[in-house]
Amino acid sequence: MRKASPSAGLGVLLARPFAAAAASVLIVSAAAAAPQPSAIDILHKAVTADDSVSYSGTMTTIVYGRDRVDSTVVRLDHNAPSAWRIWYVAPVDAYGRLIISNEKVTYQYEASTNTVYSDEWSASAPPLAESIDAARVERNYRVESGPSTTVAGRAAHGISLTSKYSGVLVGRIWVDDQTDLILRRESYHADGSIASKSSFDNVRVVKSLPKELFDLSIPQGMRLVPGATFGKAETDDATLASSLPFSIARPASLPDGFTLDHDSVSVHDGIQTLQIVYDDGLRDFSLFENATARLPTFEGMTPKKIDVGGKDGYAADFGGETLVTWNAGKLNLTLVGDLTAKELAAVGASIKQ
Repeated sequence: MRKASPSAGLGVLLARPFAAAAASVLIVSAAAAAPQPSAIDILHKAVTADDSVSYSGTMTTIVYGRDRVDSTVVRLDHNAPSAWRIWYVAPVDAYGRLIISNEKVTYQYEASTNTVYSDEWSASAPPLAESIDAARVERNYRVESGPSTTVAGRAAHGISLTSKYSGVLVGRIWVDDQTDLILRRESYHADGSIASKSSFDNVRVVKSLPKELFDLSIPQGMRLVPGATFGKAETDDATLASSLPFSIARPASLPDGFTLDHDSVSVHDGIQTLQIVYDDGLRDFSLFENATARLPTFEGMTPKKIDVGGKDGYAADFGGETLVTWNAGKLNLTLVGDLTAKELAAVGASIKQ
């Protein structure tokens, strides 16, 4: 066997670090060739993820009011793309409530009263399934990635959403790295305090769930009670005006980033009401108009007086949102949404009749 010379051995030893370095460069180059998706790309995938992902889990939602905190816990089953089953575990007065929906028909089962209520899906959707308009968000918010973390035992990335106009952090979402599902969502008041948070406590991704879980039927012995009669969304004033006994009043100015989303006419407790919805992709508010000239009831709320363009108005917290209401002539006008009372009052002051 030929013995290697010292110089040959030294050459081999020197070559090894260079080879390792070259391999390292190749690995780094390969990693650089596959960049991580941007925060806005992650957001776009997240808003449609539940159209293709089925799962079961438990979700806790906490809403922080000015003088109270409300918490709900639900068992949530979802069969993609549009079948939902929501069973309430807490609070005590909601225990046993069941909601089943295919996003077209939504039934809320109240076993304690043997009643099934029919309503719109948007009124029953859990916070993590609420729609987010990614295109509008991109126009109105800085969408930035946060550090990796875990939510409900699953690897996730956080995304912060900051208003381009005010610089205020409005919300954060945490997106599952594997499925793109939104696992956690938080919203914040203008002063930075938390307004609400909703998060999976546990979640199990499945291929599918039994169809029997999502059976939309009326059990024997239960009665069906229609909810509010919702009208078709309209954006044409002439069509709307022909169906209303009053002239439509619209705000002359809106908060930065907000635009008209849609109008509709509905009937609540026999009262014909116009709803005008404005949206910035993440937040929304509605203007309700009716010809009763009566203020709404403030059940469970403590209203405070507020000036609305020289008219006496009242403001209150309403399920984590702000309500501002006042009368103008024969109309009652009520604003409800994800804005402060001051912001809503400014919108109201710009309404000229």
